[in-house]
This record gives sequence, structure tokens and C-alpha cells, in this order.
Amino acid sequence: MMVTQSCLTIIFDGSFYKAILECHDDVNYSVASVTLGSSIPKMSLILKLVNQDYQRFHFHHEPNGTPIVTKHINPKRAQRLANRTMRSHGISTKAQSTLQNQFEERKRLRKAKHTTEKQLAQELRYQKRVAKHRKKHRGH
Repeated sequence: MMVTQSCLTIIFDGSFYKAILECHDDVNYSVASVTLGSSIPKMSLILKLVNQDYQRFHFHHEPNGTPIVTKHINPKRAQRLANRTMRSHGISTKAQSTLQNQFEERKRLRKAKHTTEKQLAQELRYQKRVAKHRKKHRGH
């Protein structure tokens, strides 16, 4: 049986509130981030985000070698563990590293696209200059 676990963390990164959603299953680990805005998000916004606007999350998948074994945890204990984790770390380093990898990949693709567009524009300018030169020096 495949078990999927999700964890939604809301953090303040200095200027904006972000929602970070981590999903674990037996094989994969995926993480996504959405910027919520500069004011404290209300519970209605969070519920709308999870229930209706789930497509706003763009997940970045990373294969996971070891399956996660789950067992029932008392809800009060789970709340205490969540509060302790938030006080000590904030967000897990695995989520941070996965988001950083996603950012680097997008940056690399954006840079490659910009380089290609720049080369095409330069080639077009060269072709126009050559055509103008040929037109100017056409026979008398």
C-alpha cells in the first residue's frame, strides 16, 4: 500500500510570507513553494490555497532511496513535535535544498534562452548590415 504524506509550512522570509508544501510517498519526495503576500495569511486563504488553488503549486520531484515507514502518532504529540520543529529549524533543509535546485535549474534554462535570443538578434543585425552594404554598392 502506498502512503502519501504532505506537510504545509508557512514562513516569513523577510518581506513575504511563503507556503511550502512537502509531499512524501514510498518512492519520491517533492516540494513546492507559493508566495502568499506581505501580510499575515488568514486561515481562509490557507484553506482556499490547499482545497481549491492546488494547481498553483509547481512541484519539483526528487527520488528518495529509503521508503518512509509511518505509524500512528497521538495528535497532541504531533502538534508538540510540529511546534518544536518550527521553533528550532523553521523549514527542513531537504526542502530548502530541493527548492534551491529547482531555482538553479530555472535560472540555467532562463540564461540559455536569453543567450540564444541574443545570438539570433546579433545575427539579424549582421544580416541587415550586409544587405544594406550590398544594396549601397550595387552597380552604377
